[in-house]
Amino acid sequence: MDKRMEEKGSRPVQLVKALWGCTLLFCIPGLFLTFVAPSAVIELTRVGEERVDVTVVRKVLFVVPISERRIEGLLAPKSQVIDGGVIREGRRSTGKIVGEAEDEGVLVLEGLGGESLDVHISPKSLDDTQDEIQYFLTEGNEPSMRLWVVSNWKFGLILPGGILVFCLAIFLAASWSIITGKPLARRDTSP
Repeated sequence: MDKRMEEKGSRPVQLVKALWGCTLLFCIPGLFLTFVAPSAVIELTRVGEERVDVTVVRKVLFVVPISERRIEGLLAPKSQVIDGGVIREGRRSTGKIVGEAEDEGVLVLEGLGGESLDVHISPKSLDDTQDEIQYFLTEGNEPSMRLWVVSNWKFGLILPGGILVFCLAIFLAASWSIITGKPLARRDTSP
C-alpha cells in the first residue's frame, strides 16, 4: 500500500476530512453572518375566499431554518424604515462624524386575531415586497405565493454567498487533488 495512503487514510476518508475541514473553516463564519442578518421565506396561502394565512421562516446559510411563525387571516401589511443615523467619534452629540449606519426596513404583518410579526427586510426591497403581498391579498387569485427576502444584502447575502462559493472552490480543489493523487502545488526542490 502507498505510504501516503497509510498516513492519510483511504480516498473516501480523505474526502470526508476535506469536506469537514472546509465546513469548519468557511461555513461557520457564514453561519454567524447570516444569523445576524438572516434571510426569510414569506409564504402566503389562500384559505377560502376571504382569508390568507402567512408563514415566515427565518433561515441561516439560506437553507437552514431557525424559526417559523404563522399568522392566520393576514391583514394589509405595513412597513417602516428605521433611519440608521450617523456614527460619531467620541461624544455622541458633538463628536466628529466618522460614518453612517445603514437604514433598516421592517415589514409588519398582522393577523385578524391581533397577533403581529415583524420581518426585517432590506429597505431597497421593502416597498416591492409590501406591494407584492398587497396585490396577492386584494387582486391575486393564485392559491399561494412564496417570497424570499433578506434583511441586509451585504451581510445576509453577498458576504456569506462569497464565503460559501470560496468554500466550494477549495473543497473541489482538494477533492481533485485527492482523487488524482496530484498535489495542489508543486514543491520547488532546487537549491
